Amino acid sequence: MTRRGWAFVAVLGCSLAFAGAAQAAWPDQPLRIVVPFAAGGTTDVIARLVGEKLSARLGQPVVIENVGGAGGNNGAALVAKSAANGYTILMATPGPAAMNQFMYARMPYDTATAFAPIVIIASVPSVLAVGPKVEMKSMAELVTQIKAKPDGFNFGSAGNGSTGHLGGALFASVIGVRMQHVPYRGSAPMLQDLIAGNIQFTIDTVSGVMSLIKGGQLQALAVTTKSRSPELPDVPTSAEAGFPDVEMASWLALLGPAGMPREAIERINAEVNAALKETDLPARIAGLGARPEGGSADDLAAFLKRETERWKRVVETAGIRIE
Repeated sequence: MTRRGWAFVAVLGCSLAFAGAAQAAWPDQPLRIVVPFAAGGTTDVIARLVGEKLSARLGQPVVIENVGGAGGNNGAALVAKSAANGYTILMATPGPAAMNQFMYARMPYDTATAFAPIVIIASVPSVLAVGPKVEMKSMAELVTQIKAKPDGFNFGSAGNGSTGHLGGALFASVIGVRMQHVPYRGSAPMLQDLIAGNIQFTIDTVSGVMSLIKGGQLQALAVTTKSRSPELPDVPTSAEAGFPDVEMASWLALLGPAGMPREAIERINAEVNAALKETDLPARIAGLGARPEGGSADDLAAFLKRETERWKRVVETAGIRIE
């Protein structure tokens, strides 16, 4: 081979090596976390906290984009249909990741195949709370009264298909009584009506009602998780109150589009888990009434499978349908 030929081979080899190195250097551009709800809620706030940590650890900006509507389906669909390169991920909640597929007549993506699990960030305990005009001191007393007069008890939620809606449906299913669900356009008007006595109870997130409970405007009868909430240590769990099957929590997890590179999944998972072992991020998450979680992508995949099966049964039993 001539000297010019050897020089060409050398340059080509260097170029291929450089291209391979550049290709392996993920991430080499900003990331986007899509929050499928409006700004300001717990999901949005935790997404921003996680985004700050990821940005520092990955050396790239992390942009939070709020895409609300359709119970979280709009934002989830954007991620499901985005390029599977690891640069667009979803801050998922139970609705778009597990529940909605059984309630909505039309879904803009196939929940079972659209996403790649990355990591669970936090769980958000729920609490069964009654208004000040419902003079009951325990969950057992509430159930006794509901069974005696089911027409006299309505439960409210932030809207059709919300976690609170399904929590109330789960409660009704467990105690074997059909109750009227009153949907609202968000938690704020629902809680106002609960305080006013226009509805009798709700199952809402601890973070959403904690200040009203501590202020004496609402009474908490039970938290619907396996262990008590650190924010409400004197409130029994539903199991302690005698109703272990009334168990649920909201949660937040990062999902990518199906086909997302394993390298990107493992890198994000590792950085989030490392951040959750620090002091400040877990403390800030706990301050929002949520519990830091973490774990592997496989842990999240198994968890999503369990959640999907459980909420499918609840939705079908309650006959919830959203057109």
